[in-house]
Amino acid sequence: MKILKKNLRNNTITLRIENLDDLWYLSGIIKAEDQIKTKTERRIKTKNDMNRDKSTRKTITLTIKTEKTEFNPHNQTLRVLGLIEEGPEDIISIGSHHTFNLMVGDKTSLKKTRWSPIDLKRLDDAKKASLRPKILVVVVDEGEAVFGLIKESKIEYYEQTTSIGGKQYKTKRKEKKHEFYGKIHSFICNLADKENVSSVILAGTGFEKNNLYDYLKEKNPQLIKKTYIENTGSQGRTAINEVIQKPVMKKINEDINSAKDIRLVNKLLMEVGKDTNLGVYGFKEVYDAVNTGAVSILLVNDDLLYENMNTIEKLTKNVKSMKGQMHIVNHLNEAGT
Repeated sequence: MKILKKNLRNNTITLRIENLDDLWYLSGIIKAEDQIKTKTERRIKTKNDMNRDKSTRKTITLTIKTEKTEFNPHNQTLRVLGLIEEGPEDIISIGSHHTFNLMVGDKTSLKKTRWSPIDLKRLDDAKKASLRPKILVVVVDEGEAVFGLIKESKIEYYEQTTSIGGKQYKTKRKEKKHEFYGKIHSFICNLADKENVSSVILAGTGFEKNNLYDYLKEKNPQLIKKTYIENTGSQGRTAINEVIQKPVMKKINEDINSAKDIRLVNKLLMEVGKDTNLGVYGFKEVYDAVNTGAVSILLVNDDLLYENMNTIEKLTKNVKSMKGQMHIVNHLNEAGT
């Protein structure tokens, strides 16, 4: 996310959306009653020569007062629904409904009655996240590879499969394996260029990850410089979550939000399971723990945050006054469900 202009006296910030993660951050920052100003398309009704109704789409600049937002990661859009407050009155009706479909590349201005410390922190997180490289985990088995691209807002999964053949066909199996490794190599390179991938982790239960590593070492020495190998006790997507909790992730980059979600939630569940009182959940239990100064990390599901902003803002302030931290867990990730 790029902040183009910040005027907190007027409570207005103008920004440019640079990636899908920015849309996710904005879905939590934009709230009911906020004013959004951006360019949009609207169908305008006119009369043709035969006096029949005709409509055309026209690009105009509108300001709407937000009623609700809908983040759709699959379509890579953030829908902002609300009532028109400002715009060309010769072609629109003030007070009528309109929906902005915010996308990557869009420029928009956001005005609030008050920017809370949490909202400003989320905005700052989004700005820093745009500069943060991503990590790709590749879980390899014979003829199967599952890729997990670890981004701020979520983990994106991809799969590659190839029929290797039976062990009796040694020559053909070797050819098929090299063909399979070649596909994985191409996929990694394409994704690394497109998504600013800083590190690749090859993982799995057997020796296939090592065989793939040797193949990549021969074909692409530059890629190997940022490639790691990790043993796992599982395969597929489960193995990706397993890798996220290993020391290698902390060594590479411990700040990627979706990976942090999984690590912190699993740590909480582990403490809850031990029944040591070092981990608690539930609003009342957490509230009591905060008020006794016993919280080092406060985890808040983003859905709950936006429904109870004022209360959670007070809890966060108390936690930080005791040198604690607050982390927002994305409800779209497995850790947030």
